[in-house]
Amino acid sequence: MTLRVPLEHYPGFNRFVIDWLHGDSRFLPRAQHTKRARSIDATLVDALVDSNRRWGLAVKDDLQRWAAGQSIAIVGGQQVGFAGGPLYTLAKIATLLKMKRDFERGGTPATVLFWLATEDHDFDEVAQLSLPVRNRQRDLLCMRAARSAESKVAVGRVAIPEPLIAEFLAIEGTERPSWLREGITFGESFAELVASIFGSEIILVDSLLPELRRAGKPLFDSIFAQWQDIERSISDRSGELVHAGYAAQVLPREGESYSLLFELDDRFERHVLDAPRLIPAERISTSALTRPLLQDFVLQPDIFVGGPAEVAYYAQITPLYEMLKVPMPRVALRGHALVAPKRVVRFMERYDIRPEEIFTAPDALLAAREPAGVAAIRREADAARKELMKHIERIGELALPAEHALARAITRSIGHIEYHFNKLTERAIRGLVRKDKERYAAARELLATLYPDRHVQDRIAGWYPYWSQYGRHLIDSMIDEIEPDTASFSIIGI
Repeated sequence: MTLRVPLEHYPGFNRFVIDWLHGDSRFLPRAQHTKRARSIDATLVDALVDSNRRWGLAVKDDLQRWAAGQSIAIVGGQQVGFAGGPLYTLAKIATLLKMKRDFERGGTPATVLFWLATEDHDFDEVAQLSLPVRNRQRDLLCMRAARSAESKVAVGRVAIPEPLIAEFLAIEGTERPSWLREGITFGESFAELVASIFGSEIILVDSLLPELRRAGKPLFDSIFAQWQDIERSISDRSGELVHAGYAAQVLPREGESYSLLFELDDRFERHVLDAPRLIPAERISTSALTRPLLQDFVLQPDIFVGGPAEVAYYAQITPLYEMLKVPMPRVALRGHALVAPKRVVRFMERYDIRPEEIFTAPDALLAAREPAGVAAIRREADAARKELMKHIERIGELALPAEHALARAITRSIGHIEYHFNKLTERAIRGLVRKDKERYAAARELLATLYPDRHVQDRIAGWYPYWSQYGRHLIDSMIDEIEPDTASFSIIGI
C-alpha cells in the first residue's frame, strides 16, 4: 500500500528544487543523461577493489565495466552516520538501486557508486541517532554522543564512542554486530553495515581514499590556478539565485570568502585554506561546494542522485563545470519516502485523513473533521463574549463618574476575561474532538509515526530499527515503490 503526495506538502522543502522539478532550468539543466566515454586510472580501480573487498564486497568485474565506460555510472553519497543514519540514507540507496535495475531491465548495464562522505568534520551530526521505539507512546528516542573536545577531525577516521554503542545495543536488544566492534570508526562501521545488507549491487567509495585524492590532483591544480575567479563565480551565481527569490545553499564565512578546500593534517583534522598552497593531493579535502566537482571529475558519472540540498549545491556551482572543464552529469533528485505499518497507513482512508494533512497536530487535524460542532461552539462563544463586553462597558459608564481609577482596572479585567474565555472555547473544541477516542488515537499514532517530534520522519528517524523489524521486506518495498526525480513523495505501507 503506497500513497503519493506532492512535495509542496513536505514541510520545509527547498522551493528552488520544486521549481526546478517543474521545469525551471535557469540555474541547473534538466536534460536527460548521455552515456559518456570513460577511462579510469587502473590504480584507482585497484584501490576500490581492495577497499570494497575489505568490507565484504566482490565488485571487481563491475568496477572494470565502469572504468572502461561499458556501463551507465550512477553516483550518490551520504555522511557516514551512526548505525546507518536517518531514513533518507536508505531512500538514497533505494533510489540508486531502482535506477540501476530499471536500466538493466532495458538491457543497459549500470554501475552504482556510493560516495562515503568520510571527510566531513561534523561529529555532532554523525554521532547521533533518533530511534522509533516499539510499543511505547512516545515519538522518538534520541541518542547522542558528546565529543570530548571541539575538533575538526574528519569523522570517517573517528572511533565510535563506546557509550553510544552500548546505549544502542540496549535499546535494540541485540548482540553486538561486527560493524559495531570495539574501536571501529564511523566510516568503517557505516561501510560494513551497508555492505552486509545490500551486497555487491553497490560499490562504496571512501572519499578519503588516497588514490582517489591523487586522481583528483589535476582538478585541485585547476582550482588553485583559478582561485579568485572561482570565488567570484560562486558569489555572482549566489546573487542571481537570491535575486530570483531563492536562498543560496552555501554562504561565505562571516566577513570572509567561501570555503573551497581544506588541508588535512597528520591527525586528519581539517584546516580551511584561505589561498592556494602547495599541498600533496592526498592531504586536500573538499568543501560542500567543491565535493561535487571532485566526485564528477574522478568518478565521471552519467547521473548524480542527491537530496534537495545537494541539488541546490549544483545550482550554485554550475558555472564552475565549464570553467574547470569538468563534464557535468545529469542531476536527479533522490526519491522521498516515509514508511509505516500498513495498519497505520490505512488510518488515512478509514478516518478520512488526506496524506497532505499528516503534518498537522491531531487536535487541529480532527477539529477540521467536526466543522458543525466546532462552528457552533465558536458562534456561542462569540455571542457570549459580545454580550459580556456590552455589560462590562455599561458598568464602566455607571461607575466612572464616581471612580476615575476604574478605567484602568476595567481594561485589565477585559484582557483577563478574553484570555480565559478563549482558553475555555479551545478546551471545549478539544473536548468535542476527543469524544471520538478511536479516531483521535489513530491520528496521534499516524502523526507520531510520520511526523515525530514535528520533524518529517525521513529526516530524523533512523532506518536500522525498521530494518531489524521488517528485514528484506523493508528494502524490497523501498526499491519497488520509491520514485526518483519526481515532484512527489511516497508513504509506503510495510
